[in-house]
Amino acid sequence: MYKLNKHFSDLREAYQSVGKRTWLASDFDKTQLEISRSLFNPESLESRNPRPKAQEVYALLSGLPFEEDFTEALISVQKEISKILKDSLHYWVLPQNLGLEYCVFKWPDDYWHDSWQSSIETTLTALKPSVFKFIIGGIQINPDGCVVARGFDKNAEIFRLRTRLKSEISFMPKKQSAWAHVPLGRILEPLGVRRFSDLASLMQELSDITIASTEIRSMKFIHETRWYMEERELIAEYPLIQTSAK
Repeated sequence: MYKLNKHFSDLREAYQSVGKRTWLASDFDKTQLEISRSLFNPESLESRNPRPKAQEVYALLSGLPFEEDFTEALISVQKEISKILKDSLHYWVLPQNLGLEYCVFKWPDDYWHDSWQSSIETTLTALKPSVFKFIIGGIQINPDGCVVARGFDKNAEIFRLRTRLKSEISFMPKKQSAWAHVPLGRILEPLGVRRFSDLASLMQELSDITIASTEIRSMKFIHETRWYMEERELIAEYPLIQTSAK
């Protein structure tokens, strides 16, 4: 269904332009994997029990958690990939921490002024976006080992909201997602040619199928203090508006 929509088609191409590069090699490149490994405490990688680093981010998300059936579908994908990865070092986002990112108001190294929080809250209160259908239309693994669920937002609601926020919040960082994905986890070391090939075959099966769908009914303004939402504070939640449109 989502392939018939131009926005979805363009978004699908944006995902594929990155995801397809992974399988041009015979295994993950260590240099590329350092991007993923840098998000975790080095000692936790050495002990093979990856723990995300502490950091400070302010962001707007949905999920955290999603509805149970939607979450279970994503967990099933994680388990399916784990069957291939076996003892290869990897990290999965916990079920309660799965989220859909609209935008980031502060990255770890950015300056932050305390007055900006109330300014963001005022802006978000006035937005009143509509409830929308959110579809996971495939899974991909990027060259840096990042595993993502390809999200598609009906009526481009996420992208409309990002555009409005960029125009109304002067201090928003320029670095923002151009996708509508749900991060699932990270592969943190090369797999070997055989295991990598098996993973490529699985991704070919999962890259372009409908995995799950849900209605997004609220947004959450989050102060995150450890990557992948392992430690966070909910500042405020904003219900989306239910319209009569089918």
